[in-house]
Amino acid sequence: MTIAPQDGTVAPPPPDPAASPTPLYPDNRVKRHLSELFRLALPVTIARLGMLIMSVVDTIVVGNYDSAGLAYLNVAHAPFTSLMVTGIGLLTGVMILTSHAKGREDWQEAGSVWRYAMPYTILIGLLFTFLTWQAEWLFVVTGQPDDIATEAGHLAIILSIGMPAALIYTTCAFFLEGLQRPLPGMIVMIIANLINLVLDYGLVYGAFGLPELGAEGAAWTSSVIRWTMALILLGYVLVMKGHDQYGIRNGFAGWWRGSRDARHLGYAAGASQGMETSAFAAMQLFAGRLGVIAAASYGIAMTMLALMFMVALGLASATSVRVGIAYGRRDRPDMALAGWIGLLTTMIVMFGLSIPLYLFPGGVSHLFTQDINVIATTVSVLVLMPIIFPTDGGQNAAISALRGAGDKWAPTVLHLVSYIFVMIPAGYYLTFERDMGVRGLFWGIVIASLVAVCGLAIRFAIVSRRAIPAYVARS
Repeated sequence: MTIAPQDGTVAPPPPDPAASPTPLYPDNRVKRHLSELFRLALPVTIARLGMLIMSVVDTIVVGNYDSAGLAYLNVAHAPFTSLMVTGIGLLTGVMILTSHAKGREDWQEAGSVWRYAMPYTILIGLLFTFLTWQAEWLFVVTGQPDDIATEAGHLAIILSIGMPAALIYTTCAFFLEGLQRPLPGMIVMIIANLINLVLDYGLVYGAFGLPELGAEGAAWTSSVIRWTMALILLGYVLVMKGHDQYGIRNGFAGWWRGSRDARHLGYAAGASQGMETSAFAAMQLFAGRLGVIAAASYGIAMTMLALMFMVALGLASATSVRVGIAYGRRDRPDMALAGWIGLLTTMIVMFGLSIPLYLFPGGVSHLFTQDINVIATTVSVLVLMPIIFPTDGGQNAAISALRGAGDKWAPTVLHLVSYIFVMIPAGYYLTFERDMGVRGLFWGIVIASLVAVCGLAIRFAIVSRRAIPAYVARS
């Protein structure tokens, strides 16, 4: 068993020189990191994409059923998504500390990270369920039209039922990813998407003998699927091969104290992600003030941005694990290399993914709606994606590298500046003062993403030059 030093981090024993691998030449190190990055990132990306593909299916099915229903569902997702992503950020420490334990080959410590995190996960889930349940007042005070406030508030209540499940799934997935075992999470996500496709269509349109519920049917489908995913992955962790080695069934006694390091890492990550998603939710509410067409167009464009962002998130999560493992074995040069490869690879991949949207914005828009007014507005913002995709994806990779290296609050401050003090004012000014409409909101995103990726990259350059703290053993 190990103990945290005075700075609160958990450290491995000094590496055994006799067990150290033969040093690699720089080009081999790069190849190794790229290989490991994509090996881990592929299933993680599929799992992250699956989370959003369900929302994309909701958007397509509801958008083709009713444009007003699409606007209601998009607005309802604003507080739900903001709180869910905040919760995911609060649980980020599970993946980071698990990867640190893997780097030290301390399997009991890795298992205790998961055990201590589970009660904390349920506590957060119940709190965020209550807050999402009360979302209608937020729509009223932010000036949403009466019909949007009422209908979106009703949908938010339905979505809130799936909140605890989303976070239970996340904790289990983060634990497995920290161990570099992401395949179970990917498989569960694929199964969930197949079920979602059938159930979503059935409940929205009233097919297969199911009731016709419109946008409400999509909301119910989301909550049912989230609980299905959570229970399946939770069951897997409890019975997985090697669960005795990890002490998975050793109980939850002392979970609050035991989860301290994971919680402290999560507080910073949760604040960071919460501010970012809240800022994007504010932009959604700005779009709602412009009317149903603007809200629907913003929702479609953000769905595409979020869909591709899941690719960046998969690469970023893999970057965090690779950096965390190097940090756990106190290999600073390898930690720095892992971070820079993750950042540059993510930006290149994201730029490539933006090209089809730039070249065929009309075709993409037609997938979501047949309303010519919504299509025209959506096309005007999709052409900005070659700027937004690389910078937004790059900032996520950079912040994940910093989290893997144990950096807590500096990335949060940079997110605060970029998304609260830059994006929201810029988006408001360009949209309402310069009369740019929805396009002004996305130019605000462009500006904020550039600020974020530059600031976070500079921060990683500083952190990656520092010595990794020494560790002591606990009796």
